[in-house]
Parts: sequence; structure tokens; C-alpha cells
Amino acid sequence: MHVIKAAFSTPILVRDWPDSAEINDRLGEIILEKEALLPAAKRSNIGSWDSGKDLLEWPYEEVGQLKQWIAASVRELTLSATRHKYDPNPKDMLAHAWANVSRADSYRKIHNHESCTWSGVYYVKSRLVQEKSRSSGNIEFLDPRMLCISTELPSSNFGGRVRVTPKAGRMVLFPNWLHHYVNPVEDDSLRICIAFNVRLETKSAKRRLGTMCTLADARATSEIQA
Repeated sequence: MHVIKAAFSTPILVRDWPDSAEINDRLGEIILEKEALLPAAKRSNIGSWDSGKDLLEWPYEEVGQLKQWIAASVRELTLSATRHKYDPNPKDMLAHAWANVSRADSYRKIHNHESCTWSGVYYVKSRLVQEKSRSSGNIEFLDPRMLCISTELPSSNFGGRVRVTPKAGRMVLFPNWLHHYVNPVEDDSLRICIAFNVRLETKSAKRRLGTMCTLADARATSEIQA
């Protein structure tokens, strides 16, 4: 055998949804209305507004369409990652989502997402001024092979970064553990997006759950024993 294998690759899906302009306009209106009424949630966001994680429960047709796009993207990336050995059903996809509104000087710190299968972002509006930096408002992914940063090999992808430019109608999907951040947004910019997490309820996960029990009564039991 004489072969060079690409090991431990990390899949990232970037998909531009066609004919999404009207849906994006309406989603933008809804999100800005929520921003005016609700306090910001604090996560990895600095200077921007985050909604609660109940966005997929908002009673709007446009949110229903977004859920369909998320399910289709999750299916596409899952099929690719499993070499078509696992075709997930939307019934086995558990998800939540939240909106983000970013203006001047806002950004997101390096982070990954909570325990799930896939995480993603959908861009509703992307009016980015890039006078100071072409990276303004871009999302950047870090090489998960942390030791690669010590390798000195010009023109290789060891320790590199993958940059994705926001665009209205664009969806980005990636493994939840992949570290990423968002570059500061420049003056007079407006970036509206929806972030989400999806957990696949696979057969193995269901089997594990079947062997586990709740700890809801643990405190009461410990108090009795004490």
C-alpha cells in the first residue's frame, strides 16, 4: 500500500437558501421587535443582544420554514458524516434556537456549544461595513487539533482557521464541539442571525437513556439518610 490519508476531518456545511429574501425580511422584523421588548441574555456575546432559547416556539410561519431548513441541513450533513449509513428523521431531532442582533463593536468570544450533535447559525441580515477589516462580522472556526499550532509547516492547514462570511439566507452547520468566534462588527453595521443546537436521538442514545434513571429524588433521599 502507498497512500496518504486525510484523518480526523471536521465537516462544516455552508448552504445558501434560495428565495429566502421575504422570509428574512419578516424574521428581521420579528427579531428587532423582540429586541425592543426583551432584555438581552448573556452568553458568549459582547455588546450584542441575544434572545432566549425559545425561538423555535415563536408562533410565526417564517419560524416554521426555518425549522424545515434546519432539518434538511442536519440530514444532509449527517448523511455526509456517516457515509450515508445513518439517515435521521426529523422526529429524532431535538432543537432549540436563539436570535442575535449585532451592531458596532459587538463580537462573540471563543466558544463551543453545549452537549448536542450539531450546532449552527442562520443569517437573517448581514449589512457589514468592512472599512477597518475584511473580517468584520465574520465567523471563524479554529483547528480542533490543538497541538497543531506548534507545527511549523508553511502552506499547510495545521493550526489554521476557517472563515465564513455572513450572507442573508446562508446557513452554517458544524459539530457542537468545534471552537469558533465572531470578529467585531464595525460602525454602522447590522448583523442579525439565529443560532441553534440540534441533538439527534439515535438508537444508541435511546438505549443509554433506557438504562438510566432521574436524580430528581436524590436530595430528599440524602436528607433522610443524614
